[in-house]
Amino acid sequence: MPPLILVPVTLVPLGEQKLETIVQQAQGLNGEVVLLHVLPRGTLRPDMVTPAEAMARTHLDTLSSVLRRHGVPARSMVKEGPVVETIINEAEALDAALIILGMTVRSRLPSILRGGVTDEVLRTAPCPVLLVRAELPAEPCYPLRSFADDAARAGAIIPRWLGLRTVEVSRIVGSVNRVHELGPDFLPIKPNRADQERFQLVRAAMLRGDPLPPIELYKLGFGYYVVDGHHRVAAARQLGPSTELDALVTEFLPVNDQAAHELFVARRQFEQATGITRVGASRPATYQTMLRMIQHYQRDAAIPDIQEAARRWYSSVFAPLRQQIRTLGFPRQFPGDRPADILARAIEWWEQEHGQLPEVKDLQEVLEQFILYHDTLTAPST
Repeated sequence: MPPLILVPVTLVPLGEQKLETIVQQAQGLNGEVVLLHVLPRGTLRPDMVTPAEAMARTHLDTLSSVLRRHGVPARSMVKEGPVVETIINEAEALDAALIILGMTVRSRLPSILRGGVTDEVLRTAPCPVLLVRAELPAEPCYPLRSFADDAARAGAIIPRWLGLRTVEVSRIVGSVNRVHELGPDFLPIKPNRADQERFQLVRAAMLRGDPLPPIELYKLGFGYYVVDGHHRVAAARQLGPSTELDALVTEFLPVNDQAAHELFVARRQFEQATGITRVGASRPATYQTMLRMIQHYQRDAAIPDIQEAARRWYSSVFAPLRQQIRTLGFPRQFPGDRPADILARAIEWWEQEHGQLPEVKDLQEVLEQFILYHDTLTAPST
């Protein structure tokens, strides 16, 4: 396993100096970068992706793509809790070879001499810590993510038409052409009467359950950006972050990110075979394992059509297990994994141990054993 470099980040772009340092250190160590963003405790929920989590994951996907474009392998993690404690815990669990921290200089004294996160990490880190002067962002900071800015960081991008699908409104993080005029609720910061009337009409239609045309979205990494349908997104967010909207989606892939292309191909093959579009994973092998489990489920349940089997499997098997994984927590040996990846790893672990796929009815026990096994591997010796 290559040496791991832990890079805690905030929701601002990597400055050129920090990016250059990360690339140099990763190449010098022949290592892999793990990007970490820490959210306040209580932000992550087992039953859904919150808007704050979606914003963080989208940001980390953008940064990962930037690093991979520079030839540096990169993964990302979103955690919650006290910032310093979380950084130290993850560095220990990952056996990190190096921590790279940004150091913002707002006065003649660097932050290290004035206390704070940097000072605490330096005093308690289990590995060397490299401080890099963090540049203040030159571009405007909007409450929503700008597709143009994120796409520019990713480099040249290729559009891939995904078609009509259902999207969780919490994963819609930005706008394509109106980011400068919208607040975090997707409503205009300075609304005019026409905007207000339009919003109220859309909201009333949603409350009545009236059918509305699909919105139009761009997808880049984890997040979605609105091309058309800002009022519908704003109304849906008021109904709750777990609300879903039908959307016509175009995904954009960075040209020079081979890992992103391999993952896209694996996901599309899975989606075309099963009709299921909401199994998100961070590694191609996960989709192959999930397809084999659906086929196993299909045979056991004697369901002729695989897409019907996949729909039943998703609602009765996968969705509850995904929530359980988010409740139990992720084994720390697999930074960057999503719930589907952990479930797939548990299935692969069982298959390697027993020479066959686990029975669907046993998946919960298999998952618990897998997480317990890996938690034991990382437990401190006494």
